[in-house]
Amino acid sequence: MGRLQSRFVRALVETLQQETSGSALTRLRQGLPPHWLRVLSRDVFGRVEHDAALDLETGSDLLLAIERVLSGGSGQLLVRAAASLASRILYGSPALVVPGDFVRTLQHLRGAFEHPFLDADARFSVYGSALGFVLELELRGVPSAARWLAWLGLGYAESAARFSGHDPAQFRFESQTSAELARVTGRRVNTGLIELPRLRSSPPPPAPERSAPPRRRTAPTNAAARVEQILSRAQASREPGPSSAPPGARTAEPARADATEPSQSGTRPAVRSLLPLPRRSAR
Repeated sequence: MGRLQSRFVRALVETLQQETSGSALTRLRQGLPPHWLRVLSRDVFGRVEHDAALDLETGSDLLLAIERVLSGGSGQLLVRAAASLASRILYGSPALVVPGDFVRTLQHLRGAFEHPFLDADARFSVYGSALGFVLELELRGVPSAARWLAWLGLGYAESAARFSGHDPAQFRFESQTSAELARVTGRRVNTGLIELPRLRSSPPPPAPERSAPPRRRTAPTNAAARVEQILSRAQASREPGPSSAPPGARTAEPARADATEPSQSGTRPAVRSLLPLPRRSAR
């Protein structure tokens, strides 16, 4: 019939412990029947040899009993644990990941799936289509394994999708069992949700928002030009220019301006000296 490696079951239980924030073992001690507690303690955690194993039917029933205690047999926790184990494998072996190719990445997990089974007829096949993929898992002679194989396949599929660069939310995953066969299907979700961002950005209302910034920028631009003109005029006023008055008259006019200016305004001498107004004072 074949065997299931004890360290594989131990890795799953340890991952379940992490997924439940450290409560899985306590719940298993309280909820598992005494028989399965002895198997878990003696044959899973009590044997650390590399080739330690359970007979395949016992290991299969133990996994189902663990899942019933932790999540009522829904398989949710086992799916998450399997996805975590597959992610560790893909993270540690980057050559297994084919960027952009979900089906080939999932195919490369075949070795990881088959490895825990000893002397067992384990079958793994993946084929893709334009709409998604189909993953089939089977342990010949062990019908009870079909349920947890389906959960294992779902976890592997989610991990492969994520590592190949796809969002698992883009697929609708489903699992079915028939006798010894577990079939996991994934179909791409083709909805209008992907189009919504483009539809929201295309209506006319955003157009005024895009045209508004240029109008707001014109004010600083005009202001800058006006400041530049003022500075240019001030510079020109400081430079002597051609005049019909004799040189003596030009030198006398600033003297009169200096004498009268303090009594006419409160302009500080330092500022007045930067912007002299010879022509205004002459009038």
